[in-house]
Amino acid sequence: MDDEKLCLISIALVIVMFAGLAGMTYVDEQGWPWEKEDKVEEVIRIQEGDEVTADYTGRFLGAGGELGPVFDTSEPEIARNESIPKSQSFRERPTYDDLTFTVGSGQMIKGFEEAVIGKKEKESFTVTIPPEDGYGRSVPELVKTINTSQTISLRETISREDFTKIYPAVDLETMDSFIHPFWRWDVHIASYDTQSVTFWHEPIYGKEYKAFPWNTTVADISTQKNTITLHHDITEITYTTSIPYIMMVTYDPLWAEKAKSAAANEPMEGFVTSKGGIITIDFNTEVTGKTLVFQITINSIKRE
Repeated sequence: MDDEKLCLISIALVIVMFAGLAGMTYVDEQGWPWEKEDKVEEVIRIQEGDEVTADYTGRFLGAGGELGPVFDTSEPEIARNESIPKSQSFRERPTYDDLTFTVGSGQMIKGFEEAVIGKKEKESFTVTIPPEDGYGRSVPELVKTINTSQTISLRETISREDFTKIYPAVDLETMDSFIHPFWRWDVHIASYDTQSVTFWHEPIYGKEYKAFPWNTTVADISTQKNTITLHHDITEITYTTSIPYIMMVTYDPLWAEKAKSAAANEPMEGFVTSKGGIITIDFNTEVTGKTLVFQITINSIKRE
C-alpha cells in the first residue's frame, strides 16, 4: 500500500471517529473533542415551606383494619359515586378543587403534613393517621345519651340558681305558669323562695311532641310515682339525623353549659345514633377520635 492510500485511510478513520463522538462530544477552540456532561433534571421533594397542591380522599379505618366510609375528598368522581360509602357528616360540594396548602403552616393536621414531606410531584401514596396525629381524642362531655323510653319528674324542686339557668325567661315574681322552652307543654309554678323553686310539668297524655327531629309521645303520667314517661320514635332516626347544639341549650341547659366549657370550640352539630334502647347524640366532630386513611396524589410543588 503506497503512502498516498495510507494517508487517505487515516483521514477517513479520523472523520469516522469524530462523527461517532459528535453526539456525545463537542470541539473546543483548539479543535479538541470533549465529552458533553449529561444534564440530570433535579427532582424536587417536598420540604417545609413549600406550597403543595394535592388531590386526596379521606376514609375512616374500621375496627378490623378495613377501609371505612369516605368522610372527605377533593375528587368529584368519588364524591358523586353512590356505590362508595360515605360517612354521616359527608356533604357534597357545589364545586371541587384540589387542595393547596403550605407545609409547616399548621393548615393541615400533623399526620397529613408529615406524610407529604419528601414526596415528589405526581407521586401517589396512602397514609394511615392515628387520632393523636389527626383530629385528637373524643371529648366525653360532648356526648349526650337519652333512653328511648325516657322518664322525667312530674313535680320538680330545684335550686333557684339552676331554675334561672334553665328557664331564664321566667319571672317568678310575675308568672305562675309558662310554656316549656323545649317541649312546648305547660309548666305550673307551685312555690318558690330565695333558695329553691317547685314546679309541675303538665304535658297532655298520648300527645306527640315534635321537639326533637323525631316524634316523642307522652306514654304515661303517674302522680303516684311522680313520673312522666316519654316514648321516642327511633324509627324516624336515620343515618344522617343530626341536632344543632342550640337545640340542646333549651333541652338541657346545664349539660350544654358543661359541654361548651369542655370543647375547644363551641359545639355545632351532634349526630344521632340509636342502639339497645339508647339514643346517643355526639357533638364531637365525626373525624375526632378516629384513625384516618388518606389516599393522596401530589399535583404540584411551588418553592420560593
